[in-house]
Amino acid sequence: MALVVALGLLVAIRMLSERSDGSSPTGHRSGSGPDARLVDGIRFTDVTERAGLLEPHSRTDLTGESAMTAGAAVLDLDADGDLDVYLTRIGLPNRMMINDGSGRFTDRAGELGVGGDPYDGSSAAVFGDVDADGDPDLVLTGARRNGTTLLRNDGGHFVDATAGSGLDDLPPVADGDMAQMHGATFADYDRDGLLDLLVTHWDEVVPAALRDAGDSITPDAHGRTVCARAQWLAERDFPRADGSPPNRGRLYHNEGGGRFRDVSSALGLPFDEVMGFTGSFVDVDADGWDDLLLTGDFCTSRLFRNDAGTGFTDVTAASGVGTDENGMGSVVTDLDGDGHPDWFVTGIGPVGDAAAPPQLGGFGSSGNRAYLNDGDGTFTDATDRLGLRNGGWGWGAAVEDFGNDGRREVVMTNGYGIGEASDPDRSSGTPADDPLVFWVPDGATFVPAAADVGLDDTGLGRALVPFDMDRDGDLDLLIANFGTPPRLYRNDTPTRHWVVVRLDDQTTPGNRGAIGARITVTPTDGRPVTGWITGGGSYESQLPPEVHIGLGPKKSIERVEVLWPGDPTPQVLDGVAGDRVLVVERATGS
Repeated sequence: MALVVALGLLVAIRMLSERSDGSSPTGHRSGSGPDARLVDGIRFTDVTERAGLLEPHSRTDLTGESAMTAGAAVLDLDADGDLDVYLTRIGLPNRMMINDGSGRFTDRAGELGVGGDPYDGSSAAVFGDVDADGDPDLVLTGARRNGTTLLRNDGGHFVDATAGSGLDDLPPVADGDMAQMHGATFADYDRDGLLDLLVTHWDEVVPAALRDAGDSITPDAHGRTVCARAQWLAERDFPRADGSPPNRGRLYHNEGGGRFRDVSSALGLPFDEVMGFTGSFVDVDADGWDDLLLTGDFCTSRLFRNDAGTGFTDVTAASGVGTDENGMGSVVTDLDGDGHPDWFVTGIGPVGDAAAPPQLGGFGSSGNRAYLNDGDGTFTDATDRLGLRNGGWGWGAAVEDFGNDGRREVVMTNGYGIGEASDPDRSSGTPADDPLVFWVPDGATFVPAAADVGLDDTGLGRALVPFDMDRDGDLDLLIANFGTPPRLYRNDTPTRHWVVVRLDDQTTPGNRGAIGARITVTPTDGRPVTGWITGGGSYESQLPPEVHIGLGPKKSIERVEVLWPGDPTPQVLDGVAGDRVLVVERATGS
């Protein structure tokens, strides 16, 4: 694996985590922090043990691609109003943690039939009603040699329905090889009312070809050797050696009844050219169709425009995105408050806040990207202006109002290491102990404040999911760590007002939760806040199908607007009260 080959070369940057000026990996001098007004009372408390989540992700030796996985999905599985947690694992059964309402969880994976494959394990997990029968089914992607699994919900118990579903089309993996699939996302890309499925694959053939290129490739105009090598591959149509396993990335069209058909090639999606991690669907150009934003290693992140459900066109270069060297996590949200979907991509950055070499053993180290939507589907790179470039070796992320004060914070998890899962130090010389990064807004930029808000996780974080575990109105934070147990942080921020918006589209049984809908909430005397219902998450994760909005000091809401999938005119609710979960039913004829 290219990742393993190059890890030793990262030892040189470890010194950046202990700089001579005393600054920390988050960019603050020891003992210093942001002004208290910026933190605004946000405080987290580690409640992992109390919640019942202390079991590790794995007890096996995890190397290569296996070191890049630890998934989590959050939903209300038992429809009791509380959010439950599903955790994927390797060498151990997956866990289905049912919430008792107070943030204490009990594993019921065995009795529900969702333990997965305990040997080869699972990476990503997403829930969605694939057969339109009113209950959530489960799709798992493989973590080693196994492929995609469909577990159909049969009245509360899940049964393996992969055979004959169309998801069993992946060729077998040769002995000694792995074909780990890192992402899964539901979306209704053609607006036919049924949930389609995207799965992504980190393709070993791409770094293998990069190795074959040798040292003959010179850096591009920005000094990026990695992207120059990717361009070299593109000019040669991404050659695959004889006997190379095919890329397992797919876009599956839902044919109804829980059956799928691979439409990747027919729709113009070249997964062989993408070392795919995370896929996100959202309408970036306001034409009414959800476009595909796909993060990938080695300069292969892409933006595909949805051509009215009939195909996808690569508009990466024309849109001003795709400059990230190693795109991993993906958050599509409104970063600057103008109502348009922006794109935050996590990548590999230096440990510490100093400049790092442009390329480290095959890895580009230019960090994250924050692309701001100009309103027409083109983007402006505002990474440095916003202060969001360096988060270490990044994976999952979130952009949410954790303080319920009308401002959005940015959080990301990070770290990479190989070796035995029992070795917490991961003695590979890699930045395995990067602290989680949490940025708070400071005017038009963001400043790091993880230690100031009580976030101290230094595990090898992968999936990251914000959700309200105890329904007290603020967002708690779950991090799924590779090898070791997850971390769950309870949000203990002082009480402020809030609203959670969930959707119920009874006219569309196959997408009743309205994945793809846009929600805009205007607090009384406040500025509008926009969010989207998504069928995935930031990295090997799935968010609950709801939008959380902080209201600050006032409980009342001037207006809620819901733009349902395929509808050009929003449904409007006036004079709504806050401090509750608001379920909006689609109006007849909308």
